[in-house]
Amino acid sequence: MKIKLLAVALALVGFGNSYGLTLEDAVRTALEKNNLLKARKAELQEKLYDLKSAKARLLPSVELFSEYNKTTDPPYAIMNRMEVKKLDMMGTDFNDPGKYQLFKTGVRTSLPIWMGGKLRIAVDLNRKEVRATREKVKESENQVIYGVVRAYYNVLTARAFVETARLAVRDAEKHLKDAQTVYRAGMGLKSDVLRAKVYLEQMEENLVKAKSNYEIALRALKVAMGEFPGGDLPVEGELTYRNFDFNLERLVKEALENRPELKELEVRLEQSRDMEKMAKAEFLPKVGAFGEIFMADDTAPWNKENSSWMVGISATLNLFNGGQKFYQLRKSRIARLKVKEYREQAEKGIAFEVSQAYYHFVSAKKRVELARASLEAAQESLRIVEKRYRNGVATITELLDTQTALNRARSSFVAALSAYRLAVAEIYYATGTLTRRYGELTR
Repeated sequence: MKIKLLAVALALVGFGNSYGLTLEDAVRTALEKNNLLKARKAELQEKLYDLKSAKARLLPSVELFSEYNKTTDPPYAIMNRMEVKKLDMMGTDFNDPGKYQLFKTGVRTSLPIWMGGKLRIAVDLNRKEVRATREKVKESENQVIYGVVRAYYNVLTARAFVETARLAVRDAEKHLKDAQTVYRAGMGLKSDVLRAKVYLEQMEENLVKAKSNYEIALRALKVAMGEFPGGDLPVEGELTYRNFDFNLERLVKEALENRPELKELEVRLEQSRDMEKMAKAEFLPKVGAFGEIFMADDTAPWNKENSSWMVGISATLNLFNGGQKFYQLRKSRIARLKVKEYREQAEKGIAFEVSQAYYHFVSAKKRVELARASLEAAQESLRIVEKRYRNGVATITELLDTQTALNRARSSFVAALSAYRLAVAEIYYATGTLTRRYGELTR
């Protein structure tokens, strides 16, 4: 059963805006415009390009090159002459061949055949990094939506507080009239009228504060939506009560299945296994193919006095590098243990967050019941005291104290309803389901 705060509990009709911003609209805008979320999505694009780059390392590389050298160093000077077929074996002094220059232009290619599996592992690492970043995006979406929900209900709460302040002003004006009537009838004191005036001014001051808080809440909502805090923003909706029931054990299980932080840590654990494979690959040989075709000239670049080509295969195996390979292997195994500890701690933390949200919900639900009963009692109490004051039985102090109690009861009911709705949102956030269930909050 829904209890409309303003229409039923506070007897206000038509305060909600039928054509204003809904929670769904606010969330949709935030998902499009929130700067932090856009930055996180840009990070995902970076990771996708990292993955493409890792795959590209499996392919051959081809480059165009152009070189020039001029030397008097005997081996290189002789090689330059040999490149253009101008080496005179009989007329050359091999110990002092003189200076010689060479222009060399061509195409060079290389292809990794086997790098110990490192290139394939690098692709897997980057693919998992994309998965992990997607979970980060989901986590950011959950945070952004939660921020919008809180800001949206803060607006509804601030608007309801404005209405309670207006009711307080209306009641204070009524009490002032009653005090004046009783005074004119000779049944009251002038001080009663003055006290009623002071009380009215205090209620008007509270109304000014409530309106200011409402404007601040509106601007906070715009910032949460990713917009600049300015301009008018009509908001649709009212604080309402809808019965929710949750089971703590099921909530914890749901959170452990859905929280993107845990899914990200699971991916990080897989990456740590890949890093161990990467460290083991350093113990394996590396094989690659290469090739080159070029033209050479000793007078000008791009001239072709001679052309040659070369192809080959190279293989290397590191025998000793000071023990670095062993250290990296041990480091990778320790890193895997570290990630396991992080994941276990995250599970405990999330279970606590869910428990905390659940008991906030239980408390908030009970507060609504108590605040409703308190509001009904305060309304009845004021009705009785007002009647007694008009009959000259009660004092102005009793009347205003009873009115103050009613004002507090109204505010407490507003705060209780707000806390109840936010407690439900906190449960959805803690279980990682807010992104698909926030719409239930306004039903």
